[in-house]
Amino acid sequence: MKPSPPNACNVLDLSADRRRLWHFDIAGDGEAELDEEFSGLPGDALPTQHVAKDWRALFSSRLNLAWLPAGSVFLRVAQFPKCDRAELLAMVELALEKLSPLPVAQIVWTVEPVPTRTTVPSEMQTVIVLIAARHEVEKFLGTLEGRGFLADRLEVPLLHQVLATKVEGEGAWVYPGSGADAHSCLVAWWYGGELRSLTLVKLTAPENWQRELGEVLTKSAWAGELEGWLTGLPRFRLVSVPEDQEVWLRVLRDLSDSPVDVTTPCDAAALATLSARRAARGESLANLLPAEFTTRYRQQFVDSVWMRGLGALVVLYLFGVAVFFAFLWRAETQQQDLQTRVNGLSGSYTNALVAKARIQVLQEQIALKYAAIESLKAVSAKLPEGMQLTDFAFQRGQKVALRGVVPAEQISKLTDYSAALQAATLNGLPLFKSVSAPTSQGSGATVNQFSWTLSCELRGPELE
Repeated sequence: MKPSPPNACNVLDLSADRRRLWHFDIAGDGEAELDEEFSGLPGDALPTQHVAKDWRALFSSRLNLAWLPAGSVFLRVAQFPKCDRAELLAMVELALEKLSPLPVAQIVWTVEPVPTRTTVPSEMQTVIVLIAARHEVEKFLGTLEGRGFLADRLEVPLLHQVLATKVEGEGAWVYPGSGADAHSCLVAWWYGGELRSLTLVKLTAPENWQRELGEVLTKSAWAGELEGWLTGLPRFRLVSVPEDQEVWLRVLRDLSDSPVDVTTPCDAAALATLSARRAARGESLANLLPAEFTTRYRQQFVDSVWMRGLGALVVLYLFGVAVFFAFLWRAETQQQDLQTRVNGLSGSYTNALVAKARIQVLQEQIALKYAAIESLKAVSAKLPEGMQLTDFAFQRGQKVALRGVVPAEQISKLTDYSAALQAATLNGLPLFKSVSAPTSQGSGATVNQFSWTLSCELRGPELE
Protein backbone atom coordinates (compact mmCIF):
# COMPACT_ATOMS: atom_id res chain seq x y z
CA MET A 1 0.00 0.00 0.00
CA LYS A 2 1.40 3.37 -1.01
CA PRO A 3 1.92 5.63 2.03
CA SER A 4 -0.03 8.86 2.21
CA PRO A 5 1.88 12.05 1.36
CA PRO A 6 3.11 14.31 4.18
CA ASN A 7 1.22 17.44 5.18
CA ALA A 8 4.20 19.75 4.67
CA CYS A 9 7.65 19.71 3.08
CA ASN A 10 10.74 21.86 3.63
CA VAL A 11 13.42 22.14 0.96
CA LEU A 12 16.76 23.55 2.19
CA ASP A 13 19.51 24.89 -0.05
CA LEU A 14 22.52 25.48 2.20
CA SER A 15 25.56 26.47 0.18
CA ALA A 16 28.71 28.43 0.92
CA ASP A 17 27.29 31.79 -0.15
CA ARG A 18 23.58 31.61 0.70
CA ARG A 19 20.85 29.90 2.66
CA ARG A 20 17.38 29.40 1.22
CA LEU A 21 14.46 27.49 2.62
CA TRP A 22 11.14 26.82 0.93
CA HIS A 23 8.18 25.67 3.00
CA PHE A 24 5.44 23.85 1.07
CA ASP A 25 1.94 22.72 1.98
CA ILE A 26 1.23 19.29 0.51
CA ALA A 27 -2.28 18.50 -0.74
CA GLY A 28 -3.89 15.09 -0.63
CA ASP A 29 -2.75 14.27 -4.17
CA GLY A 30 0.86 15.19 -3.36
CA GLU A 31 0.71 18.59 -5.07
CA ALA A 32 3.12 21.06 -3.44
CA GLU A 33 2.03 24.66 -2.89
CA LEU A 34 4.67 27.18 -1.80
CA ASP A 35 3.69 28.69 1.54
CA GLU A 36 6.77 30.69 2.57
CA GLU A 37 10.32 31.30 1.34
CA PHE A 38 13.22 32.28 3.60
CA SER A 39 16.50 33.66 2.31
CA GLY A 40 19.58 34.74 4.18
CA LEU A 41 23.25 34.21 4.86
CA PRO A 42 24.63 30.71 5.49
CA GLY A 43 24.95 31.34 9.23
CA ASP A 44 21.41 32.64 9.72
CA ALA A 45 19.11 30.58 11.92
CA LEU A 46 16.39 28.49 10.33
CA PRO A 47 12.73 29.10 11.27
CA THR A 48 12.20 26.59 14.06
CA GLN A 49 8.42 26.60 13.73
CA HIS A 50 8.77 25.10 10.23
CA VAL A 51 11.79 22.76 10.40
CA ALA A 52 11.71 21.43 13.98
CA LYS A 53 9.86 18.19 14.58
CA ASP A 54 7.91 17.86 17.81
CA TRP A 55 4.80 15.99 19.01
CA ARG A 56 2.67 17.84 16.44
CA ALA A 57 4.42 15.81 13.73
CA LEU A 58 2.44 12.80 15.00
CA PHE A 59 -0.71 14.40 13.62
CA SER A 60 0.75 16.58 10.85
CA SER A 61 3.69 14.83 9.17
CA ARG A 62 6.50 16.98 7.82
CA LEU A 63 9.24 16.09 5.31
CA ASN A 64 12.65 17.77 5.59
CA LEU A 65 14.55 17.68 2.32
CA ALA A 66 18.08 19.09 1.89
CA TRP A 67 20.07 19.70 -1.27
CA LEU A 68 23.56 18.27 -1.24
CA PRO A 69 26.11 20.55 -2.96
CA ALA A 70 26.71 19.41 -6.53
CA GLY A 71 30.47 19.32 -6.04
CA SER A 72 30.12 16.50 -3.49
CA VAL A 73 28.38 14.08 -5.87
CA PHE A 74 29.49 11.89 -8.75
CA LEU A 75 26.88 11.04 -11.40
CA ARG A 76 27.09 7.93 -13.54
CA VAL A 77 24.70 6.62 -16.20
CA ALA A 78 24.28 2.87 -16.55
CA GLN A 79 21.88 0.44 -18.13
CA PHE A 80 20.48 -2.67 -16.49
CA PRO A 81 17.78 -5.19 -17.38
CA LYS A 82 14.28 -4.11 -16.41
CA CYS A 83 13.36 -5.38 -12.95
CA ASP A 84 11.90 -4.23 -9.65
CA ARG A 85 13.76 -1.84 -7.35
CA ALA A 86 15.17 -4.49 -5.01
CA GLU A 87 16.75 -6.42 -7.89
CA LEU A 88 17.96 -3.19 -9.46
CA LEU A 89 19.75 -2.16 -6.25
CA ALA A 90 21.38 -5.57 -6.04
CA MET A 91 22.65 -5.34 -9.63
CA VAL A 92 23.95 -1.78 -9.11
CA GLU A 93 25.74 -2.86 -5.93
CA LEU A 94 27.55 -5.57 -7.86
CA ALA A 95 28.66 -2.97 -10.43
CA LEU A 96 29.75 -0.32 -7.89
CA GLU A 97 33.41 -1.33 -8.05
CA LYS A 98 33.36 -0.36 -11.71
CA LEU A 99 31.14 2.72 -11.43
CA SER A 100 32.50 4.38 -8.28
CA PRO A 101 35.63 6.55 -8.34
CA LEU A 102 36.03 5.88 -4.58
CA PRO A 103 36.28 2.67 -2.56
CA VAL A 104 32.84 1.20 -1.99
CA ALA A 105 33.28 1.24 1.79
CA GLN A 106 33.76 5.03 1.70
CA ILE A 107 30.71 6.04 -0.32
CA VAL A 108 26.98 6.61 -0.05
CA TRP A 109 25.06 5.78 -3.19
CA THR A 110 21.57 5.59 -4.65
CA VAL A 111 19.93 5.29 -8.05
CA GLU A 112 17.27 7.15 -10.01
CA PRO A 113 15.55 5.50 -13.01
CA VAL A 114 15.42 7.71 -16.09
CA PRO A 115 12.19 7.67 -18.09
CA THR A 116 12.78 6.58 -21.69
CA ARG A 117 11.95 9.08 -24.45
CA THR A 118 11.75 6.53 -27.26
CA THR A 119 8.86 4.44 -28.49
CA VAL A 120 11.10 1.50 -29.39
CA PRO A 121 10.57 -1.36 -26.88
CA SER A 122 13.67 -2.31 -24.91
CA GLU A 123 14.52 -4.88 -22.26
CA MET A 124 16.97 -2.47 -20.67
CA GLN A 125 16.39 0.47 -18.36
CA THR A 126 18.59 3.51 -17.89
CA VAL A 127 19.44 4.67 -14.37
CA ILE A 128 21.50 7.48 -12.89
CA VAL A 129 23.80 6.28 -10.14
CA LEU A 130 24.51 9.00 -7.57
CA ILE A 131 27.69 8.50 -5.55
CA ALA A 132 28.96 10.72 -2.72
CA ALA A 133 31.91 10.43 -0.35
CA ARG A 134 30.60 9.26 3.01
CA HIS A 135 32.70 11.73 5.01
CA GLU A 136 31.35 14.63 2.92
CA VAL A 137 27.78 13.48 3.49
CA GLU A 138 28.34 13.06 7.24
CA LYS A 139 30.02 16.47 7.45
CA PHE A 140 27.07 18.08 5.66
CA LEU A 141 24.57 16.30 7.91
CA GLY A 142 26.52 17.50 10.94
CA THR A 143 26.14 21.07 9.67
CA LEU A 144 22.40 20.55 9.23
CA GLU A 145 22.06 19.06 12.71
CA GLY A 146 23.83 22.11 14.12
CA ARG A 147 21.10 24.25 12.55
CA GLY A 148 18.34 22.07 14.03
CA PHE A 149 17.47 20.55 10.63
CA LEU A 150 17.09 16.75 10.73
CA ALA A 151 16.88 15.71 7.11
CA ASP A 152 14.58 12.97 5.85
CA ARG A 153 16.08 13.10 2.36
CA LEU A 154 19.34 14.24 0.75
CA GLU A 155 18.97 15.06 -2.92
CA VAL A 156 20.91 16.65 -5.76
CA PRO A 157 18.97 19.47 -7.47
CA LEU A 158 20.88 18.98 -10.74
CA LEU A 159 19.23 15.57 -11.03
CA HIS A 160 15.75 17.14 -11.02
CA GLN A 161 16.96 19.80 -13.44
CA VAL A 162 18.13 17.13 -15.91
CA LEU A 163 14.92 15.11 -15.62
CA ALA A 164 12.77 18.24 -15.99
CA THR A 165 14.52 19.36 -19.19
CA LYS A 166 12.46 18.96 -22.34
CA VAL A 167 14.66 16.90 -24.63
CA GLU A 168 14.07 17.26 -28.35
CA GLY A 169 16.53 15.76 -30.76
CA GLU A 170 20.03 14.54 -29.91
CA GLY A 171 23.11 16.16 -28.53
CA ALA A 172 24.82 17.35 -25.37
CA TRP A 173 22.92 19.52 -22.89
CA VAL A 174 25.21 21.77 -20.86
CA TYR A 175 24.03 22.99 -17.42
CA PRO A 176 26.38 25.69 -16.05
CA GLY A 177 26.62 26.02 -12.28
CA SER A 178 25.73 29.15 -10.34
CA GLY A 179 26.77 30.83 -7.12
CA ALA A 180 29.41 28.80 -5.31
CA ASP A 181 29.30 26.24 -8.18
CA ALA A 182 29.82 28.81 -10.94
CA HIS A 183 33.09 27.13 -11.98
CA SER A 184 31.41 23.84 -12.82
CA CYS A 185 28.90 22.49 -15.29
CA LEU A 186 26.99 19.30 -15.94
CA VAL A 187 26.94 17.75 -19.42
CA ALA A 188 24.10 15.33 -20.29
CA TRP A 189 24.34 13.34 -23.54
CA TRP A 190 20.98 12.29 -25.04
CA TYR A 191 21.01 9.99 -28.07
CA GLY A 192 18.40 7.63 -29.42
CA GLY A 193 15.86 8.87 -26.87
CA GLU A 194 18.05 7.65 -23.99
CA LEU A 195 20.34 9.39 -21.54
CA ARG A 196 23.77 8.03 -22.43
CA SER A 197 26.19 9.91 -20.21
CA LEU A 198 26.40 12.47 -17.39
CA THR A 199 29.59 14.31 -16.65
CA LEU A 200 30.11 16.91 -13.91
CA VAL A 201 33.00 19.09 -15.04
CA LYS A 202 35.14 21.06 -12.57
CA LEU A 203 36.63 24.18 -14.18
CA THR A 204 39.20 26.74 -13.10
CA ALA A 205 39.42 30.33 -14.41
CA PRO A 206 36.97 31.46 -17.16
CA GLU A 207 39.84 31.90 -19.65
CA ASN A 208 40.52 28.15 -19.35
CA TRP A 209 36.93 27.02 -19.72
CA GLN A 210 37.16 26.44 -23.47
CA ARG A 211 40.21 24.21 -23.17
CA GLU A 212 39.05 22.30 -20.06
CA LEU A 213 35.49 21.79 -21.26
CA GLY A 214 36.76 20.85 -24.73
CA GLU A 215 38.92 18.09 -23.27
CA VAL A 216 36.02 16.63 -21.33
CA LEU A 217 33.62 16.81 -24.28
CA THR A 218 36.20 15.19 -26.56
CA LYS A 219 36.68 12.28 -24.14
CA SER A 220 32.93 11.81 -23.79
CA ALA A 221 32.54 11.85 -27.60
CA TRP A 222 35.26 9.21 -28.01
CA ALA A 223 33.56 7.06 -25.37
CA GLY A 224 30.24 7.45 -27.19
CA GLU A 225 31.79 6.42 -30.47
CA LEU A 226 33.35 3.35 -28.88
CA GLU A 227 30.02 2.37 -27.28
CA GLY A 228 28.22 2.97 -30.57
CA TRP A 229 25.60 5.55 -29.52
CA LEU A 230 27.43 8.62 -30.96
CA THR A 231 27.18 8.45 -34.76
CA GLY A 232 27.93 12.03 -35.81
CA LEU A 233 29.18 15.41 -34.69
CA PRO A 234 27.52 16.40 -31.40
CA ARG A 235 25.23 19.40 -31.18
CA PHE A 236 25.37 21.48 -28.00
CA ARG A 237 22.38 22.89 -26.13
CA LEU A 238 22.90 25.41 -23.37
CA VAL A 239 20.57 25.43 -20.37
CA SER A 240 21.52 28.66 -18.59
CA VAL A 241 20.13 31.77 -16.99
CA PRO A 242 20.25 34.88 -19.22
CA GLU A 243 23.07 36.62 -17.30
CA ASP A 244 25.45 33.67 -17.90
CA GLN A 245 24.48 32.83 -21.47
CA GLU A 246 26.91 35.19 -23.22
CA VAL A 247 30.01 33.66 -21.60
CA TRP A 248 28.93 30.07 -22.13
CA LEU A 249 27.72 30.65 -25.69
CA ARG A 250 31.14 31.97 -26.61
CA VAL A 251 32.78 28.86 -25.12
CA LEU A 252 30.43 26.39 -26.82
CA ARG A 253 30.54 28.13 -30.21
CA ASP A 254 34.31 27.87 -30.22
CA LEU A 255 33.99 24.13 -29.65
CA SER A 256 31.50 23.41 -32.42
CA ASP A 257 30.55 24.77 -35.83
CA SER A 258 26.89 23.90 -35.22
CA PRO A 259 24.50 26.47 -33.78
CA VAL A 260 23.93 26.33 -30.02
CA ASP A 261 20.33 26.14 -28.81
CA VAL A 262 19.61 28.05 -25.59
CA THR A 263 16.89 27.30 -23.02
CA THR A 264 16.22 28.71 -19.59
CA PRO A 265 16.47 26.29 -16.66
CA CYS A 266 14.01 26.03 -13.81
CA ASP A 267 14.62 28.71 -11.22
CA ALA A 268 15.44 27.73 -7.65
CA ALA A 269 11.84 28.04 -6.41
CA ALA A 270 10.48 25.95 -9.30
CA LEU A 271 13.19 23.35 -8.74
CA ALA A 272 12.32 23.23 -5.03
CA THR A 273 8.65 22.78 -5.92
CA LEU A 274 9.58 19.93 -8.24
CA SER A 275 11.71 18.29 -5.52
CA ALA A 276 8.93 18.62 -2.93
CA ARG A 277 6.27 17.26 -5.30
CA ARG A 278 8.33 14.26 -6.42
CA ALA A 279 9.35 13.43 -2.83
CA ALA A 280 5.77 13.76 -1.51
CA ARG A 281 4.41 11.51 -4.25
CA GLY A 282 7.22 8.97 -3.86
CA GLU A 283 8.33 9.50 -7.47
CA SER A 284 11.97 10.26 -6.63
CA LEU A 285 13.99 7.32 -5.37
CA ALA A 286 17.35 9.09 -5.23
CA ASN A 287 17.94 9.66 -1.51
CA LEU A 288 21.57 9.89 -0.36
CA LEU A 289 20.71 9.94 3.36
CA PRO A 290 22.47 6.94 4.96
CA ALA A 291 20.12 4.41 6.53
CA GLU A 292 21.79 4.68 9.95
CA PHE A 293 21.03 8.42 10.04
CA THR A 294 17.40 7.74 9.18
CA THR A 295 17.18 5.27 12.07
CA ARG A 296 18.94 7.64 14.48
CA TYR A 297 16.77 10.61 13.53
CA ARG A 298 13.61 8.54 13.96
CA GLN A 299 14.79 7.36 17.38
CA GLN A 300 15.66 10.93 18.37
CA PHE A 301 12.18 12.01 17.34
CA VAL A 302 10.54 9.21 19.35
CA ASP A 303 12.73 10.00 22.36
CA SER A 304 11.99 13.71 22.12
CA VAL A 305 8.25 13.04 21.93
CA TRP A 306 8.49 10.79 25.01
CA MET A 307 10.60 13.33 26.90
CA ARG A 308 8.31 16.19 25.94
CA GLY A 309 5.31 14.10 26.96
CA LEU A 310 6.90 13.26 30.31
CA GLY A 311 7.92 16.89 30.71
CA ALA A 312 4.36 17.98 29.99
CA LEU A 313 3.07 15.49 32.58
CA VAL A 314 5.58 16.76 35.15
CA VAL A 315 4.61 20.36 34.42
CA LEU A 316 0.93 19.42 34.65
CA TYR A 317 1.58 17.60 37.93
CA LEU A 318 3.51 20.55 39.35
CA PHE A 319 0.77 22.88 38.20
CA GLY A 320 -1.83 20.70 39.91
CA VAL A 321 0.26 20.64 43.10
CA ALA A 322 0.66 24.42 42.92
CA VAL A 323 -3.10 24.86 42.46
CA PHE A 324 -3.75 22.48 45.36
CA PHE A 325 -1.42 24.36 47.68
CA ALA A 326 -2.88 27.67 46.50
CA PHE A 327 -6.38 26.49 47.42
CA LEU A 328 -5.04 25.01 50.66
CA TRP A 329 -3.35 28.32 51.55
CA ARG A 330 -6.55 30.17 50.72
CA ALA A 331 -8.60 27.78 52.85
CA GLU A 332 -6.18 28.14 55.77
CA THR A 333 -6.26 31.91 55.41
CA GLN A 334 -10.06 31.88 55.42
CA GLN A 335 -10.02 29.56 58.42
CA GLN A 336 -7.67 31.87 60.29
CA ASP A 337 -9.84 34.87 59.45
CA LEU A 338 -12.92 32.98 60.57
CA GLN A 339 -11.20 31.89 63.79
CA THR A 340 -10.20 35.50 64.45
CA ARG A 341 -13.79 36.58 63.95
CA VAL A 342 -15.03 33.76 66.18
CA ASN A 343 -12.55 34.76 68.87
CA GLY A 344 -13.71 38.35 68.54
CA LEU A 345 -17.35 37.33 68.82
CA SER A 346 -16.94 34.68 71.53
CA GLY A 347 -17.12 37.23 74.36
CA SER A 348 -20.21 38.84 72.92
CA TYR A 349 -21.75 35.42 72.32
CA THR A 350 -21.11 34.33 75.91
CA ASN A 351 -22.59 37.55 77.21
CA ALA A 352 -25.58 37.04 74.93
CA LEU A 353 -26.06 33.50 76.26
CA VAL A 354 -25.88 34.76 79.85
CA ALA A 355 -28.35 37.53 79.07
CA LYS A 356 -30.63 35.06 77.33
CA ALA A 357 -30.50 32.73 80.33
CA ARG A 358 -31.28 35.56 82.69
CA ILE A 359 -34.17 36.69 80.52
CA GLN A 360 -35.46 33.13 80.41
CA VAL A 361 -35.27 32.89 84.22
CA LEU A 362 -37.06 36.19 84.57
CA GLN A 363 -39.69 35.08 82.05
CA GLU A 364 -40.17 31.85 83.99
CA GLN A 365 -40.46 33.76 87.26
CA ILE A 366 -42.99 36.13 85.72
CA ALA A 367 -44.89 33.15 84.31
CA LEU A 368 -44.86 31.47 87.72
CA LYS A 369 -46.07 34.61 89.40
CA TYR A 370 -48.75 34.96 86.78
CA ALA A 371 -49.75 31.33 87.22
CA ALA A 372 -49.78 31.72 90.99
CA ILE A 373 -51.90 34.85 90.82
CA GLU A 374 -54.34 33.31 88.36
CA SER A 375 -54.53 30.17 90.47
CA LEU A 376 -55.12 32.15 93.60
CA LYS A 377 -57.80 34.19 91.88
CA ALA A 378 -59.56 31.04 90.65
CA VAL A 379 -59.28 29.31 94.02
CA SER A 380 -60.64 32.36 95.82
CA ALA A 381 -63.39 32.99 93.27
CA LYS A 382 -64.61 29.39 93.31
CA LEU A 383 -64.46 28.98 97.10
CA PRO A 384 -68.07 28.34 98.34
CA GLU A 385 -69.52 30.49 101.03
CA GLY A 386 -68.89 29.06 104.49
CA MET A 387 -65.65 27.31 103.49
CA GLN A 388 -62.36 28.76 104.59
CA LEU A 389 -58.99 28.60 102.83
CA THR A 390 -56.24 28.50 105.39
CA ASP A 391 -53.19 27.50 103.28
CA PHE A 392 -52.26 28.14 99.63
CA ALA A 393 -48.98 26.45 98.49
CA PHE A 394 -47.54 26.94 94.99
CA GLN A 395 -45.26 23.90 94.50
CA ARG A 396 -42.48 24.23 91.82
CA GLY A 397 -44.82 26.04 89.47
CA GLN A 398 -46.68 22.80 88.70
CA LYS A 399 -49.04 22.07 91.57
CA VAL A 400 -51.15 24.05 93.92
CA ALA A 401 -51.85 22.58 97.38
CA LEU A 402 -54.94 23.91 99.20
CA ARG A 403 -55.89 23.50 102.86
CA GLY A 404 -58.82 24.82 104.76
CA VAL A 405 -61.74 24.15 107.11
CA VAL A 406 -65.39 23.59 106.42
CA PRO A 407 -68.37 23.29 108.75
CA ALA A 408 -69.58 19.78 109.19
CA GLU A 409 -72.97 20.59 107.70
CA GLN A 410 -71.25 21.93 104.52
CA ILE A 411 -68.87 19.04 103.97
CA SER A 412 -70.63 18.25 100.71
CA LYS A 413 -69.44 21.52 99.24
CA LEU A 414 -65.95 20.05 98.93
CA THR A 415 -67.04 17.98 95.97
CA ASP A 416 -68.67 20.96 94.31
CA TYR A 417 -65.56 23.02 94.98
CA SER A 418 -63.33 20.38 93.33
CA ALA A 419 -65.61 20.29 90.27
CA ALA A 420 -65.61 24.07 90.07
CA LEU A 421 -61.84 24.21 90.10
CA GLN A 422 -61.71 21.51 87.39
CA ALA A 423 -63.98 23.69 85.25
CA ALA A 424 -62.02 26.91 85.85
CA THR A 425 -60.67 28.44 82.63
CA LEU A 426 -58.12 31.01 81.58
CA ASN A 427 -58.22 32.54 78.11
CA GLY A 428 -60.73 29.94 77.08
CA LEU A 429 -58.60 27.00 78.17
CA PRO A 430 -58.72 24.91 81.36
CA LEU A 431 -56.68 26.47 84.11
CA PHE A 432 -55.91 23.19 85.82
CA LYS A 433 -54.84 20.05 84.10
CA SER A 434 -56.27 17.92 86.90
CA VAL A 435 -57.82 18.40 90.32
CA SER A 436 -57.52 15.65 92.92
CA ALA A 437 -60.42 14.42 94.97
CA PRO A 438 -60.75 16.39 98.24
CA THR A 439 -59.91 14.75 101.54
CA SER A 440 -61.27 15.77 104.93
CA GLN A 441 -60.91 14.86 108.54
CA GLY A 442 -62.31 16.02 111.76
CA SER A 443 -60.65 18.88 113.50
CA GLY A 444 -59.66 18.24 117.06
CA ALA A 445 -60.19 21.84 118.13
CA THR A 446 -63.76 22.11 116.97
CA VAL A 447 -66.11 19.20 116.65
CA ASN A 448 -68.36 20.87 114.08
CA GLN A 449 -65.52 21.61 111.59
CA PHE A 450 -63.53 19.44 109.25
CA SER A 451 -60.05 20.12 107.81
CA TRP A 452 -59.80 19.53 104.05
CA THR A 453 -57.00 19.30 101.51
CA LEU A 454 -57.07 19.61 97.77
CA SER A 455 -54.30 19.34 95.08
CA CYS A 456 -54.47 20.95 91.65
CA GLU A 457 -52.01 20.37 88.77
CA LEU A 458 -51.52 23.42 86.53
CA ARG A 459 -52.02 23.16 82.78
CA GLY A 460 -48.38 24.14 82.10
CA PRO A 461 -46.81 26.24 79.31
CA GLU A 462 -50.15 27.45 78.05
CA LEU A 463 -50.29 29.81 80.99
CA GLU A 464 -47.27 31.74 79.64
